[in-house]
Amino acid sequence: MKRSSSVVRNRGVNRRYGEAAAGNVSLERESGLLIGALYWVLLVFLIVPSSVYSLKLDYELYTGAPSPIFRATKIALLLIGAYVVFRRSRLASAISANVNRFFLACLALMSASVIWSTDQDLTVLHLISLACVFLPCCALVLVGWNLRRFQSVTRPIITILLGGSVLFGLAFPHLGIESGDGTLKDAWRGLTAQKNAFGMLSTVGYVLWLHALLTKERKPLIALFGTGLAGSCVLLSRSSSSLLACVLTTMFMLILLWWPRSSRRFTPYIVAGFSAIVLFYAVAMLKLVPGLDLLLTPITALTGKDLTFSNRTEIWLIIKEHIDLRPILGSGYGAYWGGEVPSSPSYVFLRRMNFYPFEAHNGYLEVVNDLGFVGLVCLIGYFVNYIKQGLELMKFERNQAVLYVCLFFQQTVSNLSESHWLQVGFPFVVMSFATLSMARTLYEKKREAALRQAASRQTVVSQAAATRAPLNRPAGTPRRVGVRRFGSR
Repeated sequence: MKRSSSVVRNRGVNRRYGEAAAGNVSLERESGLLIGALYWVLLVFLIVPSSVYSLKLDYELYTGAPSPIFRATKIALLLIGAYVVFRRSRLASAISANVNRFFLACLALMSASVIWSTDQDLTVLHLISLACVFLPCCALVLVGWNLRRFQSVTRPIITILLGGSVLFGLAFPHLGIESGDGTLKDAWRGLTAQKNAFGMLSTVGYVLWLHALLTKERKPLIALFGTGLAGSCVLLSRSSSSLLACVLTTMFMLILLWWPRSSRRFTPYIVAGFSAIVLFYAVAMLKLVPGLDLLLTPITALTGKDLTFSNRTEIWLIIKEHIDLRPILGSGYGAYWGGEVPSSPSYVFLRRMNFYPFEAHNGYLEVVNDLGFVGLVCLIGYFVNYIKQGLELMKFERNQAVLYVCLFFQQTVSNLSESHWLQVGFPFVVMSFATLSMARTLYEKKREAALRQAASRQTVVSQAAATRAPLNRPAGTPRRVGVRRFGSR
């Protein structure tokens, strides 16, 4: 029996777009659940410090003390992620055509920086950690995919961690609540290492639950409870940058989701306006252009901080002095923060500030310090391409695109006072997953369009063939005689 040409044509489209033959649906679902559980393990591994398990204060998260359990977890994440990517290599190759090109350029530059790194061993260790968290994100978009895969996997574990943080703070206040002075006084850190990390976790949870509430993705009472829990954790963290990110992201999400349909043609200008606001504030905070300090007045009034931003300006000054030594390509990915040892270039903080900050407390300066201005150009390209893909996605999946874009702006605001861009941690995992999910969604839409085009083309061919085919005479019907056709003899 001959196979239908339309089936053959559709299979050709599937091969072109990297789609394998339809397999066992239940097996695919079970594999998706397994990879989702792997993602949960990854987030817990990155968020919860060892002090929670030992119920005593320690600084293993910062000093990098070896832990057999953590090493085994990293190896498992690396191997499982690599295995899934290898097994779905055809699909991964097809999706990669839709991945943000500048995101891939950032990853390539980070890998290549081992060549000129001032501490190659430390850069290699950072790259291995990067692979351990990036490959599971790739596996998430290759197995068990659906349109809402991102929030359906991320939101539950964040909610569990936020709820667990509240209970942990109540049960063990000496561990879950800071005991310092100033901004640290009575600030909650929950199941995280410190209050800013707890604020970041709470802010991401707030964005996810607010989106679910406004889009009616979940039942109103459940979404309202999740939004209230995450918002309360933001306030408990006493993180000014997290509070500011929540306020701006809420305004941005309300505008994008509740904007009248007739006025949605102005969406690109709204997104560009918010991008310009974040850029101006970043330049003002770093004092790159004289006279822009006036822009910081509303932020200081809202957060209650002075223009030093909890002495961050002194940290930024030292970082900028080090950037001047290697401005083009930087000192190598992760090579600067070598620990509180005299051989590390970051040891200068102990001499000048009697304090070791462990990060630049500004994601943009951190990228320039590690990868130079070439890295900053790649990062800006990633921003532009991310927004471009988000606007493209809004044409047919507006609600999902709004979530991705709002998470992006939440990260751009948070990175004004914390270092998260391209750094191995919870924010990098979330943004990598969002970037890859956007690429998978765009890939699926292109594949569906190709299938529809192939089906319509086959319909036209079939109709044309039917009009050219001779009429079948019933058996026994005599031939028509005496009818002369034009040109016949």
